[in-house]
Amino acid sequence: MKLSQIKSFVAVAKYGKFSQAAIELDLTQPTISHAIATLESDLGVQLLFRGKKGVNLTPIGENVLKHCYQILKSVDDIREEANSYRSLNGGKIRISAFRGAAAQLLPRIRAEFKLRYPQIDVKIIEEKDCPQVEQMVYEGQADIGFTIASGNKDLDTIEVLRDDYIVILPANSDLIDIGDQNQVASEDISISWTQLLSLPIISYPNQNSCFLEIQKYFEDQGYEFKPNEQVRESDTIVNLVATGSGAAILPQLSVFHLPEGVAVLRLPQPLQRIVVAATPKNTDLSHAVWAFVDFLKQNY
Repeated sequence: MKLSQIKSFVAVAKYGKFSQAAIELDLTQPTISHAIATLESDLGVQLLFRGKKGVNLTPIGENVLKHCYQILKSVDDIREEANSYRSLNGGKIRISAFRGAAAQLLPRIRAEFKLRYPQIDVKIIEEKDCPQVEQMVYEGQADIGFTIASGNKDLDTIEVLRDDYIVILPANSDLIDIGDQNQVASEDISISWTQLLSLPIISYPNQNSCFLEIQKYFEDQGYEFKPNEQVRESDTIVNLVATGSGAAILPQLSVFHLPEGVAVLRLPQPLQRIVVAATPKNTDLSHAVWAFVDFLKQNY
């Protein structure tokens, strides 16, 4: 049984005439007739009633036709799968991300993705904050943006990670009496609101997305967030804390390394930010981008 025979049979069944089927398939009428006769011989059944006014399906022909449709659909699916794979081999993905995600999250994700799709070129574009990330996605300068969930209705998002905020402070602080000068937040040691409010806080500038989340966190608990000092870079904040200038509330992804002399505590109530991968809504994505999105859905 050959695919050409199946196509010939389906075309004749569709038009009821060998001549129309020949035009549809760009073949000669004798070629169509021979293909179907050979198919009937191979199967050992008559598929068509042939008459002067055309052809009609036999009862077994009607049943066989259903299977032929399924075969042709499967062939189309196979071709589409192969075409998708070929396009993935030469695909490119541009990912814009805020600094913490670009430094601590995306390198691992990209490495895992490249194990499955080694031919896809994945470029990471680091931005200072989430508004810049989303702007790149809007303007088509990035295919995917790693940003913080904000309910933006112009973006389709996939949750990738829940990033806890932590308190870092000098290990010689009066609040630290737990021995180890490099405590980690996983030990579930929390600071009280009274203690937190007594600390000189170093934070980000007012319009920074982390500042706004921390400010809302304080307001939801009935407190006003008043940092003593504001600087742009997370590394600067950490180093200021290490030298005794104050304490800070930071997302864990923003803490690239903890120098000696810095302790970590949990907040009185948990505060998280949801890291998402965002793509523009109502936009056709390339096969490579779809592959990356599907990879995130399966693994994160």
